[in-house]
Amino acid sequence: MISALLTAGILQGLFLMLLLYRKKENLFPNRILVCLISVVVMHLGLVTLDVNGLFPVYPHLSRLSWLLPLLYGPLIFILTESIISPSFSFRPCLGLLLLPFIIYLILLWPYFFSDAAFKTDYLTNESLVHEADFGWMNHLTNYLHISFVLAAISRYRNREKVVGETHESRQVVWLGQFLWVFMLILIFALVTFYSKKYDWKYLSGIYPKHFLLAVLFIYWLAYKLLQENHKSNIAVPATIAEPVKEIQNKYAKTGLDTDTSKTIAASVTNLMLSQKPYLNSDLSLTDLGEMLSLSKHQLSQVINSEFQVNFYEFVNGYRLERFKEVVLNPENRHLSLLGIAFECGFNSKAAFNQFFKKKEGMTPTEYLKALEKQKSQA
Repeated sequence: MISALLTAGILQGLFLMLLLYRKKENLFPNRILVCLISVVVMHLGLVTLDVNGLFPVYPHLSRLSWLLPLLYGPLIFILTESIISPSFSFRPCLGLLLLPFIIYLILLWPYFFSDAAFKTDYLTNESLVHEADFGWMNHLTNYLHISFVLAAISRYRNREKVVGETHESRQVVWLGQFLWVFMLILIFALVTFYSKKYDWKYLSGIYPKHFLLAVLFIYWLAYKLLQENHKSNIAVPATIAEPVKEIQNKYAKTGLDTDTSKTIAASVTNLMLSQKPYLNSDLSLTDLGEMLSLSKHQLSQVINSEFQVNFYEFVNGYRLERFKEVVLNPENRHLSLLGIAFECGFNSKAAFNQFFKKKEGMTPTEYLKALEKQKSQA
């Protein structure tokens, strides 16, 4: 039964890797996520061999399960950095994150290159295997996992403090969920590891069934990815700004005179520039009104009368300017146009392309080509 569930997780992981590899937006984070899932899939494959007692049959694959997990932490930390930092680029210093992996590889090197007979003799001695599997190396690995994920969560929380929790894009919100789910799985794995090591009553029997949580984790990732794909195909309906006279009649009961309206308009502009609430792809008229201590009707009146646009055009205007600013930065060349658009607050590919062409008279790709042409002619 456990074998079948682990195999299902492996197959789902392979499907998820293919799905992520074919996604064009957020190219670098998706590639890192593909690497992470591939490590999980290989780890599950090794666990499947172990559960079925097949390591003596394939002795050269043993102890790879000691080494592979050391890639989890670095990949999760790099994934976090690539999502929360629009200007992220891979730097050689990030290679230091692989130091534990390299040290373990050196330590395990003699075992990996020992002959099959030696490994088979060792693997058929249950007491030796148990002592080694729950020895200092895997003990240290557990704490390396926790340290890396805590560091990633810390970076995520620091980002929240700078940008503001209400301004998060869907990718950043997903990242927070991902990190906490992974941390909970790690904590449970830690408990089962020590319950098996010290033979705790009731809990020791869970090991190695706790690896089924990795299967659930893969299915959760698949669900979130498919959900994201569905959202990215939904465009925000465009609305047309109303004539000034109709606006004045519509909001006659809001109690805002011309001077008050202009004062509020200045406050709205200041808020948009200083706190950048437009980065939140789910920002609503009510949300923005609460930030200004205004009702949605009052805020709608100010936006319509003072800026001569509706709410979505107003917010997307800031998103568009932010996009144009970010895309000009040479440090962001590794990011896709759609990935940048999502980071700037647009909630779907269709909404972004539709609004961009309406305002700029060309597609985002044409705009970028025009910029590159101008640079080459300068």
